[in-house]
Amino acid sequence: MRRIRYRGHRPDDLPTLVRLIRTELMPMSHTVSPDDPVVLAGLPERFDSGRTIVAAPEVGSPIGFVHFGEIHGLLHIDMLVVDPLSRGTGIGLELMRRAEREGTLHGSLMAVLFVDDVNEKARRFYAREGYEPVRHFPDLKVTQWTKSLQPSGQ
Repeated sequence: MRRIRYRGHRPDDLPTLVRLIRTELMPMSHTVSPDDPVVLAGLPERFDSGRTIVAAPEVGSPIGFVHFGEIHGLLHIDMLVVDPLSRGTGIGLELMRRAEREGTLHGSLMAVLFVDDVNEKARRFYAREGYEPVRHFPDLKVTQWTKSLQPSGQ
């Protein structure tokens, strides 16, 4: 059984999240390398600049997480990662919906995120969840996606 909780309740949270970033996100990035010491050194501060919700078994390390923050009415989804062995179980969807709910509670009217062009699975996931591509950045090989967080009809 898994539970959803905030990052930081266990000492192995940060190393596990960094491993997931290195193995699942960074290889898709056009702009960073999984072994870039500057990027890796900045991850603890990056996590401290927002909130992180993790999915983890009752006993054990995180198997997924979403990192996000709010600014000027926007919910910025910074990272969403699920361990490959746990994909297809609804964890990513649950984490995303938790982040969107928190954004709404903090006054965000819209969610925004960026997806690497090569990450076709993520593109399909976000499209299914109501996100729309709004701007492509060819030099970075990423696309910005947005979704209204306002209830329909408002």
